[in-house]
Parts: sequence; C-alpha cells; structure tokens
Amino acid sequence: MQIAFSTAFSRLLESRPTCLSITGAIGLHGFLLALGLPSWQCPIRHGLGLPCPGCGLSRAMISGFHGDWQQALLIHAFAPVAIAVILLIMVSGLLPTGWRGALVGGVRTLETHTGITFFLLTGLLVYWLVRLLFFHDSLYALVM
Repeated sequence: MQIAFSTAFSRLLESRPTCLSITGAIGLHGFLLALGLPSWQCPIRHGLGLPCPGCGLSRAMISGFHGDWQQALLIHAFAPVAIAVILLIMVSGLLPTGWRGALVGGVRTLETHTGITFFLLTGLLVYWLVRLLFFHDSLYALVM
C-alpha cells in the first residue's frame, strides 16, 4: 500500500504570481539587510516574545551565501534547506511554462513518494522545540 503525501510545495510552485511575489519579498528583505537597513521583523518574536521556527534563517542564509557554512549551520541548521527552497521558488517563477511544468511535476513526484515536505516541516518544528526547550540561552543569544 502506497501512502500519498501532501503536495503543498509543488502546488505553491504552480502559481507563477505567488512565486514572483515571494521572490520579490525575499529580494527586498535581502537587499535591505545587505545595506544594513532595517527590514521587517518577525511578528511571532515581537508579538509573543519567542523566537519562531525560522528565526535566524536570514542571517544563516547570508552566512551561507558568503561561504561560511559553519556559521550558517550554527545559526540555523535549516539554512541549506531554506536556500534550496528559495532557489526553487525563484526558478519556478521565472521559467517558461513548459519547463516550469516539468519542474513542478518532478517536485510533485518527489513529494508524493517521499513525503519530503512533511518531513522537513516536522523536522523544522522539532528542531525549533529542541532549541527552545534545551538550548534556550544560546538560541536567544543567536537570534535576539
């Protein structure tokens, strides 16, 4: 019996306007950070006073883009995954329709057969909870 997992990420990749909007928002955020200007803040961290599962990802990805993968992984272990996801979103938004369809189909097949989206999101939540519960001080020192 085969279990069909969620195809949430491939459904997101199907929508060119969504991909382009996400790409634009990420580009603006990265541009502001690169210039040392303030960008938008994490609403969860500022509203609840707790770092969210993605807190620190921007700085971790910037470290990764600068080639400092040790620092990137120290700040947030999901930085390589986030970079891959962002690149897929950007590519999907910019590819011609036929090629985008092939990309979306490949991602859908991968999601359906492996459950990668489910497992990555579950892993992100577990990683966040472990950091929050057992490494509270170091987490706050890194992201606050």
